Amino acid sequence: MEESLKELAGRAAKAVQDNNHLIAKESMKQTISRNLDRNLIRYKEVVSEVKQVEQKLTALSAERKEIFRSCKKMKMELEALGKEWAEHEPKAKVVEEEEKPVEADGEE
Repeated sequence: MEESLKELAGRAAKAVQDNNHLIAKESMKQTISRNLDRNLIRYKEVVSEVKQVEQKLTALSAERKEIFRSCKKMKMELEALGKEWAEHEPKAKVVEEEEKPVEADGEE
């Protein structure tokens, strides 16, 4: 009987120890679950932010390309005007020179 009581006390102590161990594991499980939930929420937020950044980059890239095309067109127009200017400048000087005697006649 005494041995039975010792065995029973040992089993009760083991049961209490196992129960405490189980409670500790359950606490760890809850902590990990909360952390996982928070990480999942943050992950979704980050994915959303990345998508927004990608969309903005796409829009900025398109805008950059449009600005480049516009600048290229303006450069071509400027070069064409430069050529026209070069062609017309000598003619303008001739006309200017021709007008000087006329102006001098008008002043007299």
